[in-house]
Amino acid sequence: MKLVVLNDNVPSKGLKNDWGWSILAGKILFDADTNPLVLAYNSKALGVELKGLKFAVLSHWHYDHYGGFPYIAELNPGLKLYAPLEGMPMAMRWGFNPIPVTSPGEIEKGVYTSGILDNFEHAIGIETSSGLVVIVGCSHPGVDRLTKAVLDASGYERAYLVIGGFHSPPLWRVDNLAKMTELIAPAHCSGDIAKEYVKRKYKEKFVNVRTGTIIEV
Repeated sequence: MKLVVLNDNVPSKGLKNDWGWSILAGKILFDADTNPLVLAYNSKALGVELKGLKFAVLSHWHYDHYGGFPYIAELNPGLKLYAPLEGMPMAMRWGFNPIPVTSPGEIEKGVYTSGILDNFEHAIGIETSSGLVVIVGCSHPGVDRLTKAVLDASGYERAYLVIGGFHSPPLWRVDNLAKMTELIAPAHCSGDIAKEYVKRKYKEKFVNVRTGTIIEV
């Protein structure tokens, strides 16, 4: 499976960029940044197609994660969108088939949700040939808690990769996370302190992420 970072806070030459997060995992879209123009431009520049998606996932209802979803619905009318309950009416108006996430478990074959933590946010795990890839949005409830919930839901003991926003975590959360995964890819709102900490203390686990990053798993 190919992971393509459509937008991250860190820019790359030749790509558009803003504050937000969106990643394409095969034919699964996780979060949709702030600006549909960024998604449209970067997907074309990176040679990936946003039509014909299998389904989409929204981690939580913050604009820097859902702002581009009206554009995605326009490209994929009736697409399933797994998201927290609160924004279902808006997702329906956009043209999605919204499916509220509540409990942890398998939402599609080989794809697991943590369930909604703190009545706010969820993460997903995707089975790949390398192992379980955990994708998080902003990790408001804690990246370690979200990862543990995904592992529990999927039955995996460890993740292969955890990627996404870590929400400038206290470093003890990063230490907890390091015990649960082979690779760590802090992005979006993780903050420079957390990134440098992972790079220094867990050098063998660190994966650098920016807009346009492509990871084969």
